Amino acid sequence: MIHHTLRLAAILTLLSAASAMASTLPEGIPQLDRNREITMALSAAPPELRVDAGVYVLEPSGFVLVRASRNGFNCLVERDIHVTAPVCYDAEGSRTTLQASLERARIMVSGVDGPSVDRMIDAEYSAGRLRPPAKPGIAYMLSHDFVQLDPKTGEAKTLYPPHVMVYAPYLRNEDIGVSKQFVRSTTHVWVEAAGKPDACLVFASAH
Repeated sequence: MIHHTLRLAAILTLLSAASAMASTLPEGIPQLDRNREITMALSAAPPELRVDAGVYVLEPSGFVLVRASRNGFNCLVERDIHVTAPVCYDAEGSRTTLQASLERARIMVSGVDGPSVDRMIDAEYSAGRLRPPAKPGIAYMLSHDFVQLDPKTGEAKTLYPPHVMVYAPYLRNEDIGVSKQFVRSTTHVWVEAAGKPDACLVFASAH
């Protein structure tokens, strides 16, 4: 009887440890309180769109929808190592580019490193399982929480101020006369993810 009790205790300990491991994100990926994450996600959108926008939150298995959209917009806090990037996609972006973001997160939380994630997403586009936007549209990043967190101090460094992105699949900076010195500028329009299916024109906002 004692042996059975000890064995059961050992099993429960292992299950508890496994559950604890399953409830956290991989090291370096910011883990947010759910209410804080929802608020941060919605901060990407203009105030008039927030009430009816859908919201995704990041769990150990990837992003999950916690509130369905009633206006076509969907908001989430995209992540990278020590980076938070709130973004809100319109209906066209939700149908296309958002799906790539969801897949990217699913791969990332499984422990795959950044360059490998990029190659896998590129392969998904090449195979037609992910699709670029088929018409113009907008993704809002009006939040001030697009930041990189210092893992030692917890201080946040702004990576780029509030801005909007207009879908421009496969567009390159040279196509619109933008030289390297103006990429990521706050005074010029430039192309993010240049040459890729999810390329976007970036416009800094006064928000």
